[in-house]
Amino acid sequence: MADWTAEQAGQIASPQEVQVITRRRDGSLRRPTTIWIVSDGDRVFVRSTNGRTASWFRGAIATGTGQIVSAGKASDVTFAAAAEGDLPAVDMAYRRKYGRYASIVDHLAQDGPRDATLQVRPA
Repeated sequence: MADWTAEQAGQIASPQEVQVITRRRDGSLRRPTTIWIVSDGDRVFVRSTNGRTASWFRGAIATGTGQIVSAGKASDVTFAAAAEGDLPAVDMAYRRKYGRYASIVDHLAQDGPRDATLQVRPA
């Protein structure tokens, strides 16, 4: 699989919010959903605040493909479950970036959202 450079990862994850758009099995795009995004070096991650039941998350898992719209630029991406060993770094990345929203970040570190962490790679 392709990977981001640290610069690309930082750019795509720099806005406070991005839109995630997943693909249906027929290749068409679903409606965008606004989410938070973080990077850790050259890796990019997203996490579903509603856990694995969120429709965008189910779509991302079903096809593994979609787009991230960041700062007005759409990038084709793939989605894969984050490795268990990456979760502490993702927790820290959320705390660094969104720490002023402590109650939301605390929620994102709970089991449901934490279990719904995806690594995002360029397609």
